[in-house]
Amino acid sequence: MSVPHVAPSHGAYGKPKQRKVRKGTHSCWECKRRKMKCRFDPRIASTSCNSCRRRGSPCISQEFPEDLENIPMSIGTTSGDGTSFDGRTRPATPSARTDRILTPVSTIMETSLYHKSPEQYLPTTRNDTSQRKYERLSQFLHELLPSRADTESICKSSRHSSILSHELLTTPYTTLYQNGLQTPESLLMTPQPNMHPVLIARYMLQLALFLQHLPPDLHKEIKGLSKPPRVIMERLADVANYHVTTNEALIGSIESLECIMLESLYQVNIGNLRRSWVAGRRAMSLAQLMGFHRPDNQTLYQALDPTTKYDTRIMWLRIIILDRQLCLLLGLPEGCIDHSMALETHIANDCPMGRLEQLHCVAMSRILERNALKPSSRDLTVTRAIDLELQKAAGGLPSKWWLAPKLDSASTDLQAVFWNMRRLVLQICHYNLLNQLHLPYMLRPSSAENRNEYSRITCVTASREVLSRYNSLRSFNRIAYSCRTVDFLALMAAMALLLAHLDGHCDGAENLLANQYLSDRGMIEQMQEHMSEINRLNSDELSAQSADLLKALLAIDLEKGNGRVSVREARSEGILRQDEMGSEEESVVRVHIPYFGIIRIAREKQQAATTGTSSSSSSEAQLRLSSLTHPSAPLSTGSLSTNNTPNPLSFPFADTAAPHEFTAPFAHQQQQQCQSSFSDPGLSLTPSPLMQGGHPGLATGGEDWAFQGVDMAFFESLMRNVGGDV
Repeated sequence: MSVPHVAPSHGAYGKPKQRKVRKGTHSCWECKRRKMKCRFDPRIASTSCNSCRRRGSPCISQEFPEDLENIPMSIGTTSGDGTSFDGRTRPATPSARTDRILTPVSTIMETSLYHKSPEQYLPTTRNDTSQRKYERLSQFLHELLPSRADTESICKSSRHSSILSHELLTTPYTTLYQNGLQTPESLLMTPQPNMHPVLIARYMLQLALFLQHLPPDLHKEIKGLSKPPRVIMERLADVANYHVTTNEALIGSIESLECIMLESLYQVNIGNLRRSWVAGRRAMSLAQLMGFHRPDNQTLYQALDPTTKYDTRIMWLRIIILDRQLCLLLGLPEGCIDHSMALETHIANDCPMGRLEQLHCVAMSRILERNALKPSSRDLTVTRAIDLELQKAAGGLPSKWWLAPKLDSASTDLQAVFWNMRRLVLQICHYNLLNQLHLPYMLRPSSAENRNEYSRITCVTASREVLSRYNSLRSFNRIAYSCRTVDFLALMAAMALLLAHLDGHCDGAENLLANQYLSDRGMIEQMQEHMSEINRLNSDELSAQSADLLKALLAIDLEKGNGRVSVREARSEGILRQDEMGSEEESVVRVHIPYFGIIRIAREKQQAATTGTSSSSSSEAQLRLSSLTHPSAPLSTGSLSTNNTPNPLSFPFADTAAPHEFTAPFAHQQQQQCQSSFSDPGLSLTPSPLMQGGHPGLATGGEDWAFQGVDMAFFESLMRNVGGDV
């Protein structure tokens, strides 16, 4: 990978020269890069816009050179040649002796740099030339590490609140149970500047992951830091990812694979599910090159550090598990069909939690395989078979293990607290699998044999289990970047539970869910409060938009009206025709899903379809899925129906007086545009700029695209069998 030009030195910015900008341009470089509107709060006397102030990043107007932004982005230091670094551009690596640009070397040369000995960091005479090619990069990375004082302050302040969890990626549960996980003090053992750049990058990512798990109240309590903890965290990850984990010349060692796994974990914690998926696929590809997928254990890799602790089978398992979890969330196909982890020879000596995880891994694969096929009558048989496998997997643990563990914030045993949280998250993952498995059948009308009633009850029960554990977890842990996937799972469970109640209400006195409605609603209201609080403490976009969506859905009152709601297929032509909108009244809830369309909940008057006679029309509330994407924008790959005739799935909906709008745009500046486009539902709908080719990038981060397409995958799964004879 080539290296861009060297950034100007600090002296070049002594008197910044103003640029000529287009009339009316007031945004800063950072907001322009993120394609966001630059907003200032008039109540706060600050020269920084709201977004830059929230991120702790410099706010540089476009009137000045963009390179001016590089000055404050180095973490308390500058490079050896006086250049600055912003974590997003790759300047030349510093060297006091030369200004030459670092050029990549082949993996073959890389694997011969070090001996497997305690003196591993000192290259042999034969490899002195190769070592010098990495010397400048190592020095560059080392100079960007936080100062010793900053690291000590962070570790000291967090000593009684966090432990390191990155060992889960490389070490079996049984070993961690026996030896315990590392404590923050181990981060004080900073790498030396003559170490291999991969080892320095690994430390950077480990420290960034640790900073993700710091409670938000500690961010203000840590005194004397040169930069806020979140800024340090982001820069460490950006530098390591840009210069090492994406540099193909540095792959081949077990530590380089670990770095990519750490990058994937960092991205999923921060809410960037798509970037995590991309990094995970890189890790999977590298692991396959190393032979981790081979049953004969013929692996090809080198350990740069003889003290590195790793288990190749566990690393392969972690890569596959995260890939399949993200594929289920995002509606993507799995990267590798491997069921060997569930073989008795592999799980026989593992602990109960480890065995359950490996059985879950296979169940995820089979759900993904089912979802990848065209809906057919065989789906229900496959679904029941996977359900039995999950029942058997759950039976491998004692009954009391399935009770939600109590999380005590006053506990001083951090190891015990960590394992209780791990147990709670694994329980949530189990019930989410049941939800994902049966969701396509939850709203299907029950046949004479009640074939679909089992799926509906299973979804409802599993959703309750997820929500109760989520509320327990978030009452204890309000760190937005900790247990991030649980936030997505809880949101899907809440939506499934609300839709199940809407569906069950039409059964009247025979509604099996009626007696649990208030308690279920209370759990969802509590979840919405937790998400609002997490957003307040962490300025977290996912929590904010999830809370808004739940608030809109909770505004639906079942008791006001006895209309029904139907799910109809998306229209491929992009915009609803006027004759289809003529009978529609005001919307109750609208949700925009990028690359998918609009979920609209509206009251409609259906005309009788009789010939020669007229009958009174009935008012019916409908959940209509209407594709309002631009014709050139890609639609989802899954088909909602196999024919052109709408096949509504009906469930009851409330007759509310006022509409409740929820628009989930991927960029803040387009929110008002999207809302104004639908201000009059009775008129012909005109696509807003958001719809006219303005979709977020496919790997846009969670700050600009909070739901990352999880909502799209949820509704696709929900409507998988709409109209099919399944």
